[in-house]
Amino acid sequence: MDYRNIGFLGLGAMGLPMAHNLLKKDFQLHIAAHRNRKPVEQLSNEGAVEHSSAAEVAKSCDVLISILPADQEMSDVLLDGEVLEGLSSNGGILIEMTSGSPGMMKRVAAACGDRGVRVLDAPVSGGTVGAEKGTLTVMAGGDESVLDSVRHVLEAMAAKIYRVGDIGAGKGMKAVNQMLAGIHMAATAEAAALAGKLGIDPGILKQVIGSSSGASWMLLNKLDGLLQGEYAPGFKHRLMTKDIQIAAQESEDLRLPLTEFVLKLYRDTEAEYGELDFSAVGKPLLT
Repeated sequence: MDYRNIGFLGLGAMGLPMAHNLLKKDFQLHIAAHRNRKPVEQLSNEGAVEHSSAAEVAKSCDVLISILPADQEMSDVLLDGEVLEGLSSNGGILIEMTSGSPGMMKRVAAACGDRGVRVLDAPVSGGTVGAEKGTLTVMAGGDESVLDSVRHVLEAMAAKIYRVGDIGAGKGMKAVNQMLAGIHMAATAEAAALAGKLGIDPGILKQVIGSSSGASWMLLNKLDGLLQGEYAPGFKHRLMTKDIQIAAQESEDLRLPLTEFVLKLYRDTEAEYGELDFSAVGKPLLT
């Protein structure tokens, strides 16, 4: 079935540009205001339909997309009885894109399954730039048949779509990605600080290391902002702290010393830099 009636919950830094891209691809979008009316007004002016609540959005769509801050919001919104009833009333599909924990994802999927609602666990990577350009990477967990049925919806927002396993595997893969991103970001800040002490030109640093074995996405994409002291949030520091914490929790009896060390770095700087871009974890080294 060519689902075109899409509900969207979570119109934040990632969700708003993703929703814009759905409208550009001629999907009918259903939304509701939470605390901030500005994104709802923007999307309404582009043709989205505003509803009075998340439950009304769920009842009005074929596919409901949610991209929320964390597990608590997943629980509050997606385990709400009225939202679940709205989804089940029309045999809807939930595409859950939050960077949450595998355990919470499984709880949501079980509650949906009890009501005949199909679920795809589908967090994304690519940051706000990828969200704006529609070039995100989707890490999908769930039945292949569910993924196939909503692939056209995902393709309106993403350039790469991978099925990584069953429900929970999507959130697990995102935790692994965020663990690496956090480590690479801290390493990039230390590299920049050392290069500065050694008198190495930042442009040369980026050019040479960018084509050498020490290259990383963070160095190539975050170094300039670090050196210029620009920390406008693409992905907030406090959310990266939360994501690395998920990875640490999921490791259980594994000892992950790098992850534990970097988690402490983020925790120690969260009070001051939590609302800035996560690259601000390197700010103490470069000021």
